[in-house]
Amino acid sequence: MKPSKIFKLAFNMVKGSKLRSWITIIGVVVAVASVITIISAGELMEKQVTHELEKLGGDVISVYAITTETSSKTPELTKTDVLVIKGIPSVKYVDKRVTSYSKISYGDKELYSQITGVDPAVWPKITQEKVETGRMLQPGDKNVVVINNYLANEEFNRKININQIIKIGNKSFRVIGILDNDSSGLASLFSGGIYAPLDSVYDIEQDSDYSVPKERGTYDSLEIKLKENVDTDAAVQDIEQKLRTSRHVTEKNQDFYISSAKSFIESSQSIIGGITLFLSFIAGISLIVGAFGISNTMFTAVLEKTKEIGIMKAIGAKNEDILLLFLFNSGLIGLAGGFLGLLIGVLITQVITYVIALKFGTPFEFYVSIKSVVVALVVSIGAGILAGAVPAYNASKLKPVDALRSE
Repeated sequence: MKPSKIFKLAFNMVKGSKLRSWITIIGVVVAVASVITIISAGELMEKQVTHELEKLGGDVISVYAITTETSSKTPELTKTDVLVIKGIPSVKYVDKRVTSYSKISYGDKELYSQITGVDPAVWPKITQEKVETGRMLQPGDKNVVVINNYLANEEFNRKININQIIKIGNKSFRVIGILDNDSSGLASLFSGGIYAPLDSVYDIEQDSDYSVPKERGTYDSLEIKLKENVDTDAAVQDIEQKLRTSRHVTEKNQDFYISSAKSFIESSQSIIGGITLFLSFIAGISLIVGAFGISNTMFTAVLEKTKEIGIMKAIGAKNEDILLLFLFNSGLIGLAGGFLGLLIGVLITQVITYVIALKFGTPFEFYVSIKSVVVALVVSIGAGILAGAVPAYNASKLKPVDALRSE
């Protein structure tokens, strides 16, 4: 029997039992849509989080002082540490930073926020943030700030414009720059979204419950930008070794911590990937359930078509023809479920993409994971064929005489 004839008969079998076929197909649809949605959403979230974290600077390394059990006093980062790090060949820039948690006043409204003091000569060269209006900090600046877009437009009862004055703690600062929307992401979240020259922040009146005043020449952190094409991991090890020697500490009593945006990005990708894989495995179980549904449908079809199988064999149909007939039948159910599941999964993915775009303030772009589409379709069709294999084999082995006698 020609394959085209077998395919036509299989298609008619699916049409002939619409209710049972559609109930089976719906099980596959749900499974495929779930797999596509979960994998696509996971990849999209990983892509978006990576994009946001890269704003912190993929080649930027941060150094923080930490308290250890053997410390007799709170460790600090000092000018000596800056000189040591600057002497390392792979280092391009070092930005000294102090933070202050203080009251911000503008108009008739007050709020508390973190202010980040930076080296105005270095910060513009390190940061990934860009100004929408105004300018970045420059050497010689005093009592001026660059603020994020949200603080300028949403936090107070009226907008903050360039050259307007805001009060931070006990000091007045002039706004010289407002960051663009794309810059007001994770980087601004971690910094509080307010940047001021380092020397101006030392004298700000702080909220003692959340921050401890720093003496001039000491820093909360050091932000290090590496030269191009430098191995980040090797640079971290080099910085760590030089600081241990300079600060007279060992690995056991090390009083500083080094982190890199690269390691943070890799850790985030690993976590999101693990969660996506786990959820995909859970969704994959529904594909197994769908396969059992197809198998049950095919066993029922064999019972219903037993007499017809006998007639087909009596007029010359071979065992292989009957086998292919039922394999095509189960494969069509898997294909139909996979295709409909693909459409629904892509639609749900676009809704998720739109919501994520709104959340992060980025333009909406059509997105679907090609990997998820391939996996879902191959698995759905494969599950359909495998689920129909046993019923199809049983049907092919029926003897014409026994099949014709059945009612």
